[in-house]
Amino acid sequence: MSRTPEKRLGPAKLRKETRDWLTKKTIPHAREIAKDLEDAGEDVHDLLAAIDELEALVQEGPAGNAKRTEKAAA
Repeated sequence: MSRTPEKRLGPAKLRKETRDWLTKKTIPHAREIAKDLEDAGEDVHDLLAAIDELEALVQEGPAGNAKRTEKAAA
């Protein structure tokens, strides 16, 4: 059973450097580890779901800033 909450978390407020590090280093390395574990016969479904959730949060982040900018311009 997955421990993932049923509702999604809001966009994360991350610095550009942090977002880049997650996108270019952490997420790809976590996917490599998951592939290695899967090749070794481990169940990685929950791990992959968590990685996908992290990736979605990282990708959604800038949208929150755009909304604030629109409000300020109005």
